Formats: sequence, C-alpha cells, structure tokens
Amino acid sequence: MFSPHTFLQALCAFPHRGAATPAGAEAARLLQTQLADLGATVRTQAFTTPKTYATIVYWLTGGLLVGLALLPLTGVAVGFVWYFVAMAWFYFNWRYSFIIKFPAQHTAHNVIGHWPASQPDNNVQTVILMAHYDTAPVSLLYSPRQQAGFRASLILSLVLMLLAAMSATLEAVGIGLPYLTYLRYALMAYFILQAITGTLGYWLKGYTNGASDNATGVAAALATADRLRQANLPNLAVEVVLTSAEEAGMIGAYYYVEAHKRKWKRNRTVAINFDTLGAGLLTVIKKTGTLEPLRYANEPTRIARSLLKTDAFRDRTQTGEWHTADFDSVWFVRNDIPVLALCALDARGRMPRIHQPDDTLDAVEPTPMETAIDLAEAVVQRLMKDK
Repeated sequence: MFSPHTFLQALCAFPHRGAATPAGAEAARLLQTQLADLGATVRTQAFTTPKTYATIVYWLTGGLLVGLALLPLTGVAVGFVWYFVAMAWFYFNWRYSFIIKFPAQHTAHNVIGHWPASQPDNNVQTVILMAHYDTAPVSLLYSPRQQAGFRASLILSLVLMLLAAMSATLEAVGIGLPYLTYLRYALMAYFILQAITGTLGYWLKGYTNGASDNATGVAAALATADRLRQANLPNLAVEVVLTSAEEAGMIGAYYYVEAHKRKWKRNRTVAINFDTLGAGLLTVIKKTGTLEPLRYANEPTRIARSLLKTDAFRDRTQTGEWHTADFDSVWFVRNDIPVLALCALDARGRMPRIHQPDDTLDAVEPTPMETAIDLAEAVVQRLMKDK
C-alpha cells in the first residue's frame, strides 16, 4: 500500500524542485517511477516556461519602464505602455497572458498517470487528481507579515500601472504638464522598488524545499489515487496530474487543461486540486481571485461542503477563501469544469511558511494532508453513488 509519509520524505530529499531545473527533472523521474509502481499508465507533457515568476516580473516591469522612459521621444511609447499594462492585468488576474511566452524559455514537464475504468461504457466518470510538484523561489512578499497584505499590494500595483498608462496618454498630448511628468518619474521609481522587493529573496536564498508547498499535495494526490484504484469502482477512470511551473503562474496546469478540455465530457469529468497541506486546518476553497472573483460553485465542492457537516469531518475541516496568488484549479474554473480545491489554512487564513526557507519536512503537520486524502476519497465515493 502506498505510504504518503514515506513518499513525502523521498520527495523532500531533493534540495528543491524548481521548474525546468535539474532537481526538478530528478523529481519528475521519481514521480514517474512511483506512478508506474502504482499501476498507472505514465506519460509526460513537455511545455516551455520561464523558470520563475522573476522573469515575468522583470519583463512586465522592464517593458513598462521602457515605455514610460521613451514617452518624451515618441508617442508610440504610449501604446508600448498600454501593451505591458494589459499583459500585467491579465497575468495577475490569473488569465492567460502572452508574457509567459517571453524569453528566456525552458522546458518543464507535467507528469501524468492514468488508470482507466475497469468496465468502460458511456457512463465512465473521470476524476483528475492534481497537485504541483515544483517549488517556489523564496519571496519577501510571502513572509508572515507581508502575506496578509499580498492581495492589497497586488491590486495597488495594478491600479498604479493603469494610472501610469492613463497619465502617459495625457502627457503625450500635452495635458497636465509638468505635473504628470513628475508623476511618471514617481511611478517608475515605485515599479523598480516593487520588482526588487518581489524577487530579492530568490537571488539571496534561491528556492524553497517546498515540503508543505507542495510535496504534501503530491503525496495526497497519489494516496487518493491509490485508495480509489483499490475501491473497485468499475465506472471510474482516475488521472493523476502532477504539474510543474505552478509557481511561475500556474503554467503547467494551463497547458494541461488546454490540451485536454475539448476531449472531456463536462458532465462526467471532475477535478480535485491539492495544494499546501502541511500546516493549519484542511480548507475547502469557496473563492479566489485578485480583482476578479473566482467562485467554486460546482458539484464536487458542494459534496465536500456537505461532508464537512458530518461527524467524520466537522472538527477537521473548514471552508475559506484564498486571495494570495491562486491555484492550478483556476483554469478548470475558467473553463467551467467542476473542480474542488483543497489546501490548509491557519486561524488567520494564511499558509504558514510558504515561499520561505523554513518550508521543510520537519515543520510539516501531517493531519491536514491525511484529512485531504480522506475527504477527497469520500467526495469521489459520494459522486459515484449519486451518478
């Protein structure tokens, strides 16, 4: 029988699992071996991605700064500013943004294991169990004090980018001078400071070990798959999807959903996403999003929330929201595919130690991970019963 605790130790033995790094590739091989040992048909999905969000932040900030700097020389710079503001607006509201295609691009891999239904027919229910295996760069913005204000800081930056584009447009036609010129310089200084603050931790400390975020999620996805394959549910097909480059903007999950969404039967496909289960109380997510709300109002989430009221889960779980970045499940929500998002949050609604150097195995509390496995299995069992 698969042991999530033993596997957790093996996955955390890597110093990190950064996307498109040698350590990330070694971790992907371990995942392939484990899935094969569990009897899955294993494949990988290659895609190109920046290694970290630092590359994307530098492109967005650099493009915006170049446009603002060139404004006194050419009116074309206004369009340049608006272009980068639009890409930032999409990227930080967790929509597809072409900025993820900018150099430098590297190859990363999603690792996928599949167990077909033992008695396939037109009523096969497909359950996708997802977790990202890549680890995050260390970030000052995710410290305990900063994490609470992350969303507000992000919204402020987006609003100031929009202000920069609007004021640049007015300045280009000679309105509001010289005050808009002074504003442009002040905004340029702010954007430089934000880029430095957001990426300095990576250059000083590198990657986290990622024990909670998200080795726990990977272990939970594999353990749930192992339980379901032993449950003898003849019309159930299970797919485990372990994504990379989540920490660069949920990029691996984006490519997975884009490659498969046209093949899925919407009324016979659901997903469960496991992310950061190493501390706090298991949480069924109701809503995420930066400026645009993303609501989890779908069948697996409704089933999970009903199970939270039972004796088996009442004292072990909660519902909540998460607005500090987002989850791989965002692309399922965007495409109206039912998805249950599970994570662990503390009493203040935060994820302890994420994107910090102390996100290590010795700090992991196993209870949220164990509860996530129990809840995910119960949701699928109820789903199959209701079908």
